[in-house]
Amino acid sequence: MEPLARALRQAGFSTMSIPYPSARLPVTILVKRIRQEVEKISGEAPVHFITHSLGGILLRVMLADEVPWQTGRIVMLAPPNAGSEIIDWAAQHDLLRRVIGPAGAALGSGGLPCQLSSLPSDVEAAVIMGNRSSLPIFRKLLSQENDGIVSAEKGRIEGLRGCSIIEADHTFIQMHPETIRLSLHFLKTGEWQS
Repeated sequence: MEPLARALRQAGFSTMSIPYPSARLPVTILVKRIRQEVEKISGEAPVHFITHSLGGILLRVMLADEVPWQTGRIVMLAPPNAGSEIIDWAAQHDLLRRVIGPAGAALGSGGLPCQLSSLPSDVEAAVIMGNRSSLPIFRKLLSQENDGIVSAEKGRIEGLRGCSIIEADHTFIQMHPETIRLSLHFLKTGEWQS
């Protein structure tokens, strides 16, 4: 996330990256830890979020409860908002199930993402999905337009201000120049340029 964070800082935003051990801990504990970190830095100004993959689901879980800060704009990068076919497949293989860990295992097509309510109506949110796959092994599991991990159609949720699909893969979508451009413009203006 550092190239994106650097661009945000150059544009006048303060940034904080919050790593989390998703392969070891369940969603409930991860959300609690992330919430504590955000509470430490929140003040009077709105807190904007840019998430990647599971991070979008963790944020949706966190915002399902009342938070003490004013939530600003949200950009979710490659979120499995409708679950992931890869997780459905991995759940059938013991070794892979252990590798993805408890938080990852919750991201199946009928899992946690599909059980979450929509984002609060006053929150301005957008999604950026990729359509380039550098992992040909998973192509048969995903719909035609995908980033190698999440099908583009699985990123959409109700109430978005915008959704763009760019030529990027799942792992590096946050470094793509178009991601940086779209995110900066949205955080500054609330307008989505597709």
